[in-house]
Amino acid sequence: MIMSGDKVMVTGGESMIGRAICQELKSLGAEVDPVPHSECDLLLEEPIMKRMAMFGPKYVIHAAGWNGGIGWNKEYPATIYKRTAQMALNVYSCAAMCGGVKKVVGILASCSYPDSKSPYFQECHLWNGLPNPTVECHGLSKRIIADFGRQIAKQTDVKCVYCILNNCYGPHDSYHPDKTKVVGALIRRFVEAKQQNLPEVVCWGSGAPLRDFIYAEDAGRAVVKCLMTYSDPTGGLNITTGNEVSIKDLSLMIAELVGYDGDIVWDTDKPDGQMRKSLSNTKQREIFYMDWTPIREGLAKTIEWYINNKEAADAKGF
Repeated sequence: MIMSGDKVMVTGGESMIGRAICQELKSLGAEVDPVPHSECDLLLEEPIMKRMAMFGPKYVIHAAGWNGGIGWNKEYPATIYKRTAQMALNVYSCAAMCGGVKKVVGILASCSYPDSKSPYFQECHLWNGLPNPTVECHGLSKRIIADFGRQIAKQTDVKCVYCILNNCYGPHDSYHPDKTKVVGALIRRFVEAKQQNLPEVVCWGSGAPLRDFIYAEDAGRAVVKCLMTYSDPTGGLNITTGNEVSIKDLSLMIAELVGYDGDIVWDTDKPDGQMRKSLSNTKQREIFYMDWTPIREGLAKTIEWYINNKEAADAKGF
């Protein structure tokens, strides 16, 4: 349980998910250090150790990573893998060495799961194969959180646990074309098509893949619940709403909310990615309860935020 005044360090605290985590922690009375990249280079151990020594965190939530959309993954797989893995190794090493840290929570993405013919993933399936080729670099680099954290928990008194987040969306995400994910990319395309009165919007793939989308504020609350309630270093905890929508239906919903009435064209020469990534929520429901924001409501809030912050959101890159 978070006590008023507990110190929590959140890497990636200026990201969409990081902001939501920090907001939830502050609402519980915690003292939070969001670790801006401009102030602390997570690719190096020394600045992390100095920051931990100055702040003195009791808990660490590692939400940082370096990744982008499918095109970015294809262009820079080795760089994505090295940077994301290096940040995790450094943060966890420093948490184990600095003294005072009682628990570390790492965040994996659902793309860490194998590219399996069975689309329904329980936590025990994480190591059953390689991720889908379109996201392999990011998915594998995030698995290091699970593996290294387990070794630290065996060697030290620091509890290391991890949760596996399904696809997230919301305010404060990047809408840079190289970095944004499917919801952000679609929102930007439809908003710009509406503003420019374009006759059609071209979307990647067939629109058939199914995804479970989590509103960022809900994801932040769930990660904090994981910090407070989950303590098994030998396996992860899925965080998922249990509700799926096809990319085609998602596109139609965004177009309607934006007020775009042009044509939607599907470029089937572009990859779909994994056709389905359904995460089991059985373990999650046994540990804590969540009220999830309906996707239509979350999309409406996100679109409103994006329109009001478009210039900064579009420029937010790496």
